[in-house]
Amino acid sequence: MGDALLRILRDEASREARELRESAAREAARIAAEAAVAVEAAARALRERDAAALEARRRAAGEALAAERSRALLEEQRRILDGLRAEVARRLPAPAGAEVVGRLVAELARELSDGPFALVVDPGEGEVARAALERALPGAAARAQIRSAPAARGGVEARQGRCVLDDTLPARLARAWPSLEPELAALLFQGAREA
Repeated sequence: MGDALLRILRDEASREARELRESAAREAARIAAEAAVAVEAAARALRERDAAALEARRRAAGEALAAERSRALLEEQRRILDGLRAEVARRLPAPAGAEVVGRLVAELARELSDGPFALVVDPGEGEVARAALERALPGAAARAQIRSAPAARGGVEARQGRCVLDDTLPARLARAWPSLEPELAALLFQGAREA
């Protein structure tokens, strides 16, 4: 009976060991399968994160390039407009000439109040200014002092007390330029905006 019992115990222990090994193998396979799924999910998440980061860098580089192009275009347009303004200023007549002085004196005469005043004109245009003043505001020439500017500027300046009315062509250009520049930019750069 002792041998039979030992054999039964040995068989039972072998069966239990086999069942434990099979259960451990199944558990190991389950854990390995879960780990493989987890590894694949982590790898996919890393690939998606890297792809998103790469796309974000590509988009940012494209936006930076577009911003740089836009800035360079604006700088070039500003340079052209500044050059245009300088060329217009260079071409202003100095001295302005009798016709222009006559119109400018007539404009200034409307702004003068009673009392003495001075007109500062380009050298050699004093008599033209005096005659224009007499036509525009009869009797005003008697209270006017006509002075020559140190250099030809093109135009007329009126001084009455502390008030200075600068109607020289450069001053008129400076006052008009903020209104003219957008229109000029639209004409000059229309194609650049459409591109």
